[in-house]
Amino acid sequence: MGSNADHAGSNRIGNGCGVGDAYTVATTYKRTAADEVADTNMLKENLATAAFENWPNEAGFEGLTEHRGPVELRVKGSIPAWAAGSLYRTGPGASTVEDTKTGTFHISHWFDGLAHTHRFDILAPEGGSSADHGTVRVVYSSRLQPDAFIQQIKDGGRMACKSFAQRSDPCVGMFGKFMAMFYRHGQLHTNVGVTVSANMPGFRGAVSANRTSSQGHRAGASNLVIGTDTDLFAQADPDTMEVTSYIHQAALHPELRGPSGPAHGMRCLETGDYFSFNLELGLSPTYRVFQVSAATGKTTILARFQSKPAYIHSFFLSKKYVIICIPVSHYQWNGAKILWEGTLIDAIAPFDESEKCCWFIVDRHHGKGVVAQFASPAAFFFHTVNAFEDEDTGDVVCEVLMYPSTSVMKGFYYDVLLQRNNKAREFWCDSARSSDLIGELVRYRFPSSKFCASQDKQAELPSPEVVLKVAAPHIGDLPTINDDYACRKHRYVYTLLWRGLSTFFDGIVKVDCDTKDVLIWSGPRGHSPSEAIFVPRPSAEMGEPMDEDDGVLLSVVLDGVNKTSYLLCLDAKTMTEVGRAECDFAIAHHLHGQHVKGRDSCL
Repeated sequence: MGSNADHAGSNRIGNGCGVGDAYTVATTYKRTAADEVADTNMLKENLATAAFENWPNEAGFEGLTEHRGPVELRVKGSIPAWAAGSLYRTGPGASTVEDTKTGTFHISHWFDGLAHTHRFDILAPEGGSSADHGTVRVVYSSRLQPDAFIQQIKDGGRMACKSFAQRSDPCVGMFGKFMAMFYRHGQLHTNVGVTVSANMPGFRGAVSANRTSSQGHRAGASNLVIGTDTDLFAQADPDTMEVTSYIHQAALHPELRGPSGPAHGMRCLETGDYFSFNLELGLSPTYRVFQVSAATGKTTILARFQSKPAYIHSFFLSKKYVIICIPVSHYQWNGAKILWEGTLIDAIAPFDESEKCCWFIVDRHHGKGVVAQFASPAAFFFHTVNAFEDEDTGDVVCEVLMYPSTSVMKGFYYDVLLQRNNKAREFWCDSARSSDLIGELVRYRFPSSKFCASQDKQAELPSPEVVLKVAAPHIGDLPTINDDYACRKHRYVYTLLWRGLSTFFDGIVKVDCDTKDVLIWSGPRGHSPSEAIFVPRPSAEMGEPMDEDDGVLLSVVLDGVNKTSYLLCLDAKTMTEVGRAECDFAIAHHLHGQHVKGRDSCL
């Protein structure tokens, strides 16, 4: 179990953060806003001295296999029975395909790794109470999904469709590249594995937001939908995780005919409705924001607007609005460069600091479409955190993890992650680039007084007010919150931590947005966590409303030294370990997940 040691008085980022430090036990420690500058400097020092070379993480990227199971895991400590249900995880798995017509095919970027979905069933004892923590069981299974996609690679020795970063064969030549523009356009990219969502409206097996029929101690998922950064979804069997069909956004509504969409859709806690957008490329790139009703399954277009096409991974939802931020990750040639290059990353224009992030605020309830536009300085982001309205002013507040440029995308090439041919040193140790790779948590306020559907197109767009900033390494990425606080003001954010000790993530941090204090769980050397999913303690257990941080965090951690993984359970208040479920093998580093309770849920 981890230590409860408080390192608030330490002048380091934390246990083992300094170059040359060695540690073998997990710790939890606190840092304050006053430590932020020193800790950012230590991050830069760790990068400059290649501290990441002492942090093994290869087992999370190489030699990975599926375990269709179920495999019984060893439970240590006390995972609470009220956390019973299924934790689904998905993301890139294996990075090579054997026995192709040209030999072994190597995937170059982590985002293009072969989709692999995982399921941890947390099983409370039959007839037991919420106090029966010691008898909780955990079983694991996983499924490598893109069978047809893998066969295409075996048959052709290459990816014959658009990808995030897999470059075309340089020997194809100009004519072949020209023809590939048309060939790729009709290809179905079935390697879908970024987000996973249960009980999705508009898809087969969807359940009403109000359905509460118990399914015992197993998870109540009626469908399982896997998404990626296109208009395509993969629908999988919730039990086996086998993909049963692929569905384009156009199946939800005929206007959703563009090839792009965010990997992250958003759900309304109150209704269960699903929100997202579709991007149609071409001479007049068009964004269409839509809503899928959980009650009827009907899809409605909420807004249509034209703007520069861009790579956008996520967006915002508040109780009244859908908020789309278009970062400075613009596609060249109005998106046609994607077809020419075959990759998203090569189609993105060089980052231009003179550009602006463009914000579109869309009405959810009254058919008003776009009700406001704003602009903020050039930046890039993968993940939003939350959005809500100020109860006193009606202003919209959005929180997001921003980067100074798009350079961070290139940090996820396998050669960089695995320090092949000195690529990690070339990338991370470049002092001129390091500041460009350090993100920050930013909270923007959009004054409602400047909302107007008929804004003057010639006038300069108003700017939002920055009301909070927290810099890395006091934040990282892959943020989560207590989902009960979605669309309303939250205090705590949980992100993975990156202190420069690894080429990947090396801890979990809890950020207090009121005080800017942070509480950090730091595992032993080589223990790399995944996105931490918050599971709230049921209020009925205490008979009174629960605190926002009263619950546990579930994270799959790779022990890179022993090449095994474990499901970590942290007390979300104290960030200390309460239990774990251990595997005898390594589980792939993955992206996103969802915990589905043992009773049907609309989330």
